[in-house]
Amino acid sequence: MTKKFIEGNVVMNGESARDLLADFATLHMQAIRRLYITVEVLDRDDQTIEVLNGVSTSGNVSISGTSLIRRAGSLTFVLFDYLLPRQENVLWMTNKIRVYAGIDDLRSQDAVTTHFCLGTFFISEPNVAISNDSRTITINLEDKMAMWGEEQFENKLIIEPDTPVHIAIQSVLSVMGETQFGYIQDSTETVPYQIEFAQGSSVLDALNKLVDLYMDWEAYYNTEGFFVYQKMTMKHDREMAPQWVYDEHSPLLISFNEAYTYKGVKNRVIVFGAMNEKTGLTPRSQADLLPELKLGANNIGIKKKVFVESSYTKKEQCASKAKFELWKASTLQEKVTITSLPIYFLDANDIIEVWNPADREYYRYSIDSISYGLGVSDTMQITASRVYYDDVLMDVYDEKIDYIIDMITNKGWLSIPEKRIKEYYGLEGDGAPLVINFEYNQVAGTTAYVTGYLGTNYQTLTIDLVDLGFGIGDSGDNALPSKGDYTDRIIGHEMLHAVMNNQFGMDKIQNMPDWFLEGCAEFLHGADERLKLSIMEDGVVTDSKASQMVNRCVSMLRDNTWSGASDDYSAGYVIMKYIDKKILFGLDMKSIMIAIKNSSSDGLTAMKEAIVANTVFYSFDELIVDFQENGVQFLQEEITLNPYVDEEDTGSVAGNDHRGAFPLNAEMVFDNSTAVAGLISTGFTVEFERP
Repeated sequence: MTKKFIEGNVVMNGESARDLLADFATLHMQAIRRLYITVEVLDRDDQTIEVLNGVSTSGNVSISGTSLIRRAGSLTFVLFDYLLPRQENVLWMTNKIRVYAGIDDLRSQDAVTTHFCLGTFFISEPNVAISNDSRTITINLEDKMAMWGEEQFENKLIIEPDTPVHIAIQSVLSVMGETQFGYIQDSTETVPYQIEFAQGSSVLDALNKLVDLYMDWEAYYNTEGFFVYQKMTMKHDREMAPQWVYDEHSPLLISFNEAYTYKGVKNRVIVFGAMNEKTGLTPRSQADLLPELKLGANNIGIKKKVFVESSYTKKEQCASKAKFELWKASTLQEKVTITSLPIYFLDANDIIEVWNPADREYYRYSIDSISYGLGVSDTMQITASRVYYDDVLMDVYDEKIDYIIDMITNKGWLSIPEKRIKEYYGLEGDGAPLVINFEYNQVAGTTAYVTGYLGTNYQTLTIDLVDLGFGIGDSGDNALPSKGDYTDRIIGHEMLHAVMNNQFGMDKIQNMPDWFLEGCAEFLHGADERLKLSIMEDGVVTDSKASQMVNRCVSMLRDNTWSGASDDYSAGYVIMKYIDKKILFGLDMKSIMIAIKNSSSDGLTAMKEAIVANTVFYSFDELIVDFQENGVQFLQEEITLNPYVDEEDTGSVAGNDHRGAFPLNAEMVFDNSTAVAGLISTGFTVEFERP
C-alpha cells in the first residue's frame, strides 16, 4: 500500500510554470483530458508519509486573492481502514496534505503525467459517512493560515515603533515556531506605534493587524505551504505574457459574463489618519489617476472617495491605503465571471487575457478568485477584474511643499518679513517654536493662517496647498490676477500675526479687534491691489465706493465689526494707513506697537491708548469723527492707485507712499535677493511638518 513518491512531472506553483506556459497550455488543451487527483500526506516535518492515488471520489478547491486564508476546499475518499481519523492513520490532525491535479500528456508514447500542485492543506473536520452501499470520508481543507486562527500567544508580545513590518510579521510567526518562510520582501514601511499583543490573543488577528497597517501589501501561504509577504502588484507590466489566454475559439471557455459598476468608479482617493494631539496635525495622502487616462479627470471629471482611518498615524499608511483603494476603484469596476474547464496552475492575482465576444477585442483581467471541482467532468469558475495599466499620481502637492520649504529656507520668506517687522513695527520674535504645516482644503478657503495658543508660546503657521496654487520664482507668483497673491506676501502677512502673538501675548491678542490685526498685516506688505478692487469703478475712486468704504471703516472703529470679507481687509488696511499719516512728528508705527507691548491693559484698551498717545488725536472717538469727515478725501486724494496696471508701490509701510525712500512694487516689497541662504527665521525656532 505504501507509496512515497509521485510519478511524472511535478509543477509546484505558477512561477515555476511561467517558463513552460506554452507546454502547459498545450497539455490543458488536449481533446481528451485524462485526470488524476493525487494526495501527498506529509508529517509535521514535511516528510512524505504516503502518496494516495485513485482513492478520492470528489472534491473542490477555492482560491481567494483578498483573504489571508488563500486556499480552501474539501476532499471525499472511499473509506478504507487506513483513512479513518486515527492517530496511527494518514488522515490524522498532525498531518497535512498536498493535493495535485495530474494530466497525462497523450502526445507522448508513455503518456507522462504532469502533476500541478493545488495547495498544501491542514486537515480539518473529517466526516465519516457509512451507508448500505457506500463508505466515505470527507475532509475540509484550509491552508496553514487558518491554523493561526486557533493558535494564541502564551506570553505578551510587543512590537516596537519603527520596526520594519516584514520583520514584525516574521517575529510574530517565529515566536510561534514557524520556519517555512518563502518570499519575504523587505519593506521600508514601519510599525507606526508600539503594538502589544496580549496573552491569549489570536495569532491570526495579530497577522491581520500588521498586514493591514499598509493596505498595498499581502500575506498568504503559497501552494507549497510557505509563508509569503510582498507588495501587491497593482500596476502590471504590459509586456509580460499573461498566465493564460482564452482566445476567440478556445475550447476550454464555456461561458463569459461581464458586469460594470460605474457608480463605484473613482479617480481620486484621499485618506486621512488620526490627528496628533500634540501637534494638531493629521496625516493625509492623495492618489490620483493621470487626468488623461480613460477614467481620469479629463474624461469623466473628478470622482472622489475619502477615507478616515483613526488607527493611521503615518503619512505612509495613508499613502498605502490611498493607492490600494484607487486601484480597486479605478480598475476593479469591470468584472467578468468565466466558466471553463479547469486550468490547474492559475492562482489569484494572475493576469489572464480573454477574447470579449461582445466587442470582439482581447482584454486583460486580474484574477480575484478561482474555484473548481476535482472531478474529471467538473468545471472552473473565475472572477476577475479588468486591468487598465493606469498610472497613479501620489501626493501631487509634495513638490509644492518642497518648493515652499526651499523658499523659506533660502529666499527669506520668513526672515525678510521679520526684518521689515523689526524695522518698522519694532517687534521681533523671542525664539519660540513655530511649526509650519501644510493642509489640503477646498479651493477658495483660507490660504494661510497662524494659530496661537493660550498659556504657551507655541504657534503653528498652516499653509493650504490647494488655494496657494503652484507658485514659481522667488516671490511665489501663483499666476493669479492679483500680485497681492504672491506667496511671499501671503506668508509675510502671516508672519506679522506670529510676531504680534509672540510679543503681545495671546491674552492681549484675543481682545484686539480684527481690523487692527489684519490691517497691520496688510500694511506690512501693502494691499493696494486689493484696495482698488474695493473702491474703484471704471478706473476711478467714485464718491459712492469711497463712502461705502468709509462707512465700513467707521463701523469697525466704533463696534469692532468684522465679517472676513475682502473689503474688510481693505478697510483695516485703510485705517492703518490713515493712522500712520496722523502719527506725531518724530514718532512712527513702532511707537504704537511698543506702547501696546508694554501696556498692562487688555488688548482693546492697550490698542486705543497707544494710538491716542502717538497720534494727533486726544481720544479714540476723535479719530473716528475725523476719519468719518475726511475719509473720502483721503481715499480719493492721498492714496495712489494705478487702475489698469501693476502698482509701482504696493502701499507698504516701507514704500515711498509712507515711510520709505523708494517705491516698492510686488516683486521688491520683500526683496528676496537679499535673503541669507539657510537662514529660516530670525525670531522663531521653526519646524516643518509634512502632511
